[in-house]
Amino acid sequence: MSVNDLPIIKERIYEEGLVEQILDALECEHVNPVGTRYEAQLPDRFYSNNRRSVQVYLTDTLPCKIRSKRISGDIFMLVGYILYEVEDFDALSEVLFQCKAFICNLFGWHEYITYEQGDDFEEIIEKKDYLAFLRPTQKARKQRKRMQTMRDKENQVLDKKSVFSWYRNLPHVSFKEDGVSVRTQRIFEVMFDETTMRVVFPVYNSQGELVSIKGRYVGTDEWVLDEIKYLYLYSFDKSIELFNLHRALQYIKQTGEVIVFESEKSCMKAYQYGFKNCVAISGSEMSPVQAHMLIMLGVNIIFAFDNDMTDEHVRKQAKQIRTRKCFWIKDTLGLLGEKDAPVDKGELTWKRLIKECRSVI
Repeated sequence: MSVNDLPIIKERIYEEGLVEQILDALECEHVNPVGTRYEAQLPDRFYSNNRRSVQVYLTDTLPCKIRSKRISGDIFMLVGYILYEVEDFDALSEVLFQCKAFICNLFGWHEYITYEQGDDFEEIIEKKDYLAFLRPTQKARKQRKRMQTMRDKENQVLDKKSVFSWYRNLPHVSFKEDGVSVRTQRIFEVMFDETTMRVVFPVYNSQGELVSIKGRYVGTDEWVLDEIKYLYLYSFDKSIELFNLHRALQYIKQTGEVIVFESEKSCMKAYQYGFKNCVAISGSEMSPVQAHMLIMLGVNIIFAFDNDMTDEHVRKQAKQIRTRKCFWIKDTLGLLGEKDAPVDKGELTWKRLIKECRSVI
């Protein structure tokens, strides 16, 4: 990978005529070529009726404007605003890697993504300044901040022995009542934090290194139950991790498939049903980096999202993965409750769903 591949990516987009595909993937409306630029309307969720608001100029630097929002930059700023609503270069720096991954996933340009299994991402970033081209006149003043921001894209590894010493190594009845057996709780190292009244379990990166602890509140405080029932006790960026990947990787390779859940607990339940090739995105929205990690596994991808996710939402997630075959477990038999995950009604229901309700996206 070159020292500065963002200009190279922009040049390829320009030379290969790919601007329209990017605008379509961002769900812009009324995309039209007008002279030396493309014009479009922002996606529906921005409630803008200006069909010329988005403007991408057809030169190898791909300058862009969002006229109705008074935002200027390049194609990465455009992606950053539409996906993450960033409005300046400082905010863009925090999501730049996600924006880059979005574009590279779209066209299968994986050679530009360095965050792969086994990469020493920090060492790579220390030698490269990806944002220097954005504001060359401010490079000296901003370089240190940018470099630190990019280093943060590899989560800090925690000392497991020290962290675990804070918790009681005991399975909890609340998880058992939710269908996670004592044996499975021990495998996933479920513990209890008496200080915060939370059932906790570790979050590891793809190398099996501890990066956070997630806790579920089981106390009686109504405000905590409503506002912060689930909480990461150590700050980290979950958008660059896939929960359980370190444990599931060998089974993913054996089966040629990876099952993608929303929640970590769904991984635990699937594991005890004998399906060990599972990961979780820890939410309902898959990030571009998570999509890239799934692509690089080189296997078929099965989305097993909760039952309240719409067809449109699931297909939006799958759009980020264009080079792998994607499936979706959709409950067409009425076996699940409105907010159930496919594993929530027991092993027999799960096996029936994955057998009879698996459709190609």
